[in-house]
Amino acid sequence: MMNTMMRETLASGTARKAELPGWPAAGKTGTSQDFRDAWFVGYTSQLVTGVWFGNDDASPTKKATGGGLPVEVWSRFMKAAHQGIPVADLPVVTRDCWAQGWRV
Repeated sequence: MMNTMMRETLASGTARKAELPGWPAAGKTGTSQDFRDAWFVGYTSQLVTGVWFGNDDASPTKKATGGGLPVEVWSRFMKAAHQGIPVADLPVVTRDCWAQGWRV
């Protein structure tokens, strides 16, 4: 359920600009009040990566949002990190897995 929700962020939400051709991916963008922080945390079946932009003195950025530069940097990094790795879908945990004590 969580993967479905987080995939929507890339499909039709604030991370629409995230590009990772062929790879199922999911994530969440964020922008703090007064544009002090902008971030994106995204994942595939192989890797979780977070990108944060902000100023060390907590001053506002120049209106940076999580769906902007953080998503762009995440996409570039993830494309490089996934080169040569076979595409795999996001894991699914079923009720049977939980009943048997499996953790994914």
